[in-house]
Amino acid sequence: MQGYLKAPSSCPRVAARQRPRRHGVAAVSVVSGMPRLIALIAPQSQKLVERVRKAWDAGDAITLLDPGLPGPYLSALIEAIDPDVVEEPSGSSTYRRRYQLPEDTALVITTSGTSGPPKAVVHTHAAMRASALATGERLGVVRGEGQWLCALPLTHIGGFSSITKAMYQGLDLRVFERFERESVESAARQRRSYIPVVRANLAQMDPSLFERIVLGAGVPPAEIPPNAHVTYGLTETGSGLVYDGTPLPGAEISIAPDGEILLRGPMLATCYRDGSPLLGADGWFHTDDAGTYREGRLQVFGRRGDVINSGGERILPQQVEAIIERLPGVAEVAVVGVRDERLGQVAWAVVVPTVGSEAPSLEAIKEAVRAELPRYCAPRGLQVAASLPKTPLGKIQKALLRAELPH
Repeated sequence: MQGYLKAPSSCPRVAARQRPRRHGVAAVSVVSGMPRLIALIAPQSQKLVERVRKAWDAGDAITLLDPGLPGPYLSALIEAIDPDVVEEPSGSSTYRRRYQLPEDTALVITTSGTSGPPKAVVHTHAAMRASALATGERLGVVRGEGQWLCALPLTHIGGFSSITKAMYQGLDLRVFERFERESVESAARQRRSYIPVVRANLAQMDPSLFERIVLGAGVPPAEIPPNAHVTYGLTETGSGLVYDGTPLPGAEISIAPDGEILLRGPMLATCYRDGSPLLGADGWFHTDDAGTYREGRLQVFGRRGDVINSGGERILPQQVEAIIERLPGVAEVAVVGVRDERLGQVAWAVVVPTVGSEAPSLEAIKEAVRAELPRYCAPRGLQVAASLPKTPLGKIQKALLRAELPH
């Protein structure tokens, strides 16, 4: 898509026709003349972005769903999203919506579901505009000069927000079906480029080709290019809310007495799809992540339920994982806490070895961790596994790992 997406304008919709039951949800006719929530099930492409623009121009809200998801999981997402219409290549179906659609709704998008069933989150145009403009200010974007490149899934907030960043910053947007180094770098050579990536992407690319790199990483790599910014955010925050430990303009951070990270700002979502509030009674969004905020910089420890308390010492799994995954023979690793009578909890490493290789020994893992972190951070146990349990969106389910390890 060239140019930028126009801000949506209100437009009455056409009355929907009745369709047969699909995806486990009853399809029925609904009243016309009201903004709709349209669920688009389609492969990632430039045309999909154009379909988003068309829906917004008609005054409708949208949600994007991956056609490659397992059928039962896809049905569960549709149930949580509660759309008016589901569109897919084979046709469209109309559903009876259970919940009201908040005014100015632009997007409904689901969380990863690592700590429970995925939640559907409601974002308004105003919130997404606030996020895009604050991000542009932080990155030094000059309106109309350059392009956003997106090879992350548009079904996730980190990828989808590229649409609104390009739209409100007046930049072009190029969407790729998946991350392929040659294609992405070729596009970056053509003009000034901004791109969101994950750690695996960063390791494959030449950072010098990009104006700015937005890196979503729980634990950043040891070496970060000078033009890369490590971000922290959740689905509810409309993509990264904190850049290099500092909140975006207009955003605020607080730390609760129990160490939980609290956030607020105009870029946060309005509510969850079922109408439940996003903010607590104190007016803050409770992230369920643990961290510290000192001298204007945020340090994130990870999910509160994942932080390991061993004999009064706090072990941050993501820090330990970042060390272990650099060892030869490690394809994937997860560090979790298991119960211990003396210390309360101890750390165990679950390692998936690379194909044709043996996993490193427990002693090798301990030696590597102790070289960079306090001795108490070294895992006390090792489990070699063929794979790690994950959600359909690829997030590791540590609760399942803990249940399978010795107690």
